Amino acid sequence: MSDSSGSPDLPVAPLPLTSKHRDELEQAILERVGGLLDLVHNQIESVPDVLYDCIVMDIIRESRRFLKRENLKNVLRVDIDMVNEQTLQQHPQLRDIIREACRTRSNLTHIVDLKIFQIVPESDNTPTSPSQGQRVHPVVLTFISYVGYMILDEDEPHVLYESFVRPYIGKAVDGFYEYLKSNNEKFRGRGISRPYYAKFCSIVQSTGTGKSRLMTELRTKGVLVLYMNFREPSDEGFPERDLVPARILTQYTDCSQAEYTARCSALFAAVFHTIQQDLSAKLPSPHSGSAGAAIKSWNDQMCDMRSAARTKFFEKVQSRYQLILDEITMPKSKENADVNRDAPIIEETAAKLRSMSLTGKCSVSHIAATLAHIVREQMYRSKRGTLVDAAYTDMLKTPHVFPHWDDAPKLVIAFDEAHPLSKMSSKGFRPSHILCRTINAYCQNDASVWVVFASTTSPVADFSAPQQVIHDSLRVAIGGDLLYQPYTYLGWDQNADSLSDISANDVGKFHHIVGFGRPLWKSLMYKENIMKLAAHKLCNSKRSDPQDINKALAVLSQRFALEICFGHPNAISYLEKGVANHLRVCFSMTEDRSWVFTGYPSEPLLSCVAAILLHGVNLTDALGVLKAQVDSGIVETGQSGELASRLLLLLAKDMYVRSHLSEGTISNLYYFGTADAELMDCQKVSVIDFLEYLFGDEFWSKAGMDAKAAFQHAYINFSHWVPMENFISSTYSKLADVESSSARCNAQEWTLRHWHRTSAVQCCHLQPLVDKMIPIYFDDPALGSNDADRMSQMFVSDKAGKNCNESTLAFIHAHG
Repeated sequence: MSDSSGSPDLPVAPLPLTSKHRDELEQAILERVGGLLDLVHNQIESVPDVLYDCIVMDIIRESRRFLKRENLKNVLRVDIDMVNEQTLQQHPQLRDIIREACRTRSNLTHIVDLKIFQIVPESDNTPTSPSQGQRVHPVVLTFISYVGYMILDEDEPHVLYESFVRPYIGKAVDGFYEYLKSNNEKFRGRGISRPYYAKFCSIVQSTGTGKSRLMTELRTKGVLVLYMNFREPSDEGFPERDLVPARILTQYTDCSQAEYTARCSALFAAVFHTIQQDLSAKLPSPHSGSAGAAIKSWNDQMCDMRSAARTKFFEKVQSRYQLILDEITMPKSKENADVNRDAPIIEETAAKLRSMSLTGKCSVSHIAATLAHIVREQMYRSKRGTLVDAAYTDMLKTPHVFPHWDDAPKLVIAFDEAHPLSKMSSKGFRPSHILCRTINAYCQNDASVWVVFASTTSPVADFSAPQQVIHDSLRVAIGGDLLYQPYTYLGWDQNADSLSDISANDVGKFHHIVGFGRPLWKSLMYKENIMKLAAHKLCNSKRSDPQDINKALAVLSQRFALEICFGHPNAISYLEKGVANHLRVCFSMTEDRSWVFTGYPSEPLLSCVAAILLHGVNLTDALGVLKAQVDSGIVETGQSGELASRLLLLLAKDMYVRSHLSEGTISNLYYFGTADAELMDCQKVSVIDFLEYLFGDEFWSKAGMDAKAAFQHAYINFSHWVPMENFISSTYSKLADVESSSARCNAQEWTLRHWHRTSAVQCCHLQPLVDKMIPIYFDDPALGSNDADRMSQMFVSDKAGKNCNESTLAFIHAHG
């Protein structure tokens, strides 16, 4: 690696990697920085140093993550000044190395072999630790001084702590509180029957919508909240995995059902005991009239993901868990004798049954195995049931905390990222089933104590205990078979500007657009390359593949409002994957969970990201995937071919703005400029220019110069389509006895709201005369200063067909 100017080679110290490790790391780096490499390669003569900085930093981050995951020695530096403009000035050879990597898309791991990015060993007499004087930072945050954004090191997820504790916005927590209260009322039922199986329920929703924060925010309603995260060990997200409960419930599950049941029982008993112990220590006296101060103190500590008290709590749970588990699984001598006395009878019976199966009289190998299981159950059942019930009962006796007369939730045990619990064990059971049986066994009273499972995957909504010939729960289940519908209403647009906060001419600016949709985007706008993160989450990958069906449909669905055919055999699978992996939002589920209603609500930042992905790869390939899915019947084109015009109009706008780029606009995923910059796909476009681009140079000569003059100050601005379920006009809604989409505001305000979020409207199928509405804004001071008074609409009709009549236009007019 020599510099063309003759400067000396950069010193190299190869990382301690096997050839297999190096190949894996090379692939991981390529997935992470592939888009940046393409960007540099396409602009090879005018590449700003900030792009080189980003490439090197991403390579180092991915390498540090890989070394940590593989338990290899990490020699890469973490100090804040390791990559900046001065680094490239001091080592100009680095530019040539990166250029070559961009050209060949190989040898990326050689960059982290360079000594300039490694900790200098002590033999070089250079401080390498804090005690020796080196300033080592736990988080790598490089500030790009001339652009105004910081880049977040994804290797350190706890930097997201700040966004997790910022003031909560929205009323989702109020709805969730009432949901739990209603669930407790339903659980009590009427008479002696209990229609619901147990006091657990679920939250199912797409990533970034605030599931974790919703559960911890219950503390503001006076609810005790024990939050536990069960994300996979390889998942470095935030909140981080809680090691104690996660290890107990998700690791070493290749045990018997009886052994796993004992673990579940011991964990719940330990949790109940530790909560009771902690609260008792905080209560002023048994005769105090209120436990509010103690509950608030406990919640403040337990819902702070950094608190020492939270760590200490789980340490106490671990110690208590081990004691209880030992007591469950190590019977006293008399009990051992009883079991040993019965065991030969069971074994003899099992042997006879096996013999019968061999002679063809009966196939009962499963029954034989079940009898052996009964022996183990006899060892564990009485103790574990008694211990869990005793711990639960003692906790409920804590003064003034768990009144039995109140259905409002008093304690919520939150299992976040709970999908690992649904994995099938090699012994033929799902941990979630055993866990839910344990909950069923202790919760048969009126106390409002709830377990909540949260995940992006719909299987958590089905957590239950399947019926078996011989029930292996703590005791025979009491209660009905019904499960609660999952909670999905986490809110939307919590950070959006009000109409009066921003001018209609400024709605395309980044700081405005980032406030729409899920709260994740706004919370990270100054701490993350948010557009790159959004692309990663939309595609569930660091690179977009236009030929991958799920990725291509995710990108297209977000912008073009693709309709999925309910009757297609692959529909449910596609929708579930969309919610779990591609930011699709779950609206609701049917009570029997046979169908989930999902979609992509208006989210303009994500639409801009999807547009960049769509036009940054092979657009033809993506449309080819769409055609294949239309041909297969999973994607509907609409009753009048509405999909075709959605594609035509929005792609035309996409191509127009890309052929008329304005300086300073955000046109790629790697922008680090100011928040005042406009997003390329949220820029306003002249109606005159757009229609001429769409229909050709002769359009206005045919339409007439008077028509052209009327649209002199008119602009459109749409980055995605949103479908309507109801009529857009109150007149037709009255005829159909349904509320119109614009019923809560007049036509001008309704149109302005769509302009603010850069959305165009796909009307419902029964909408008379028209099928689409695109907002128009007249940037004409003569119309006054009120933006709403400057709004108009462009209507498109797909249903008009070849036999349309101009007289029909007379029936189309605005309704206030």
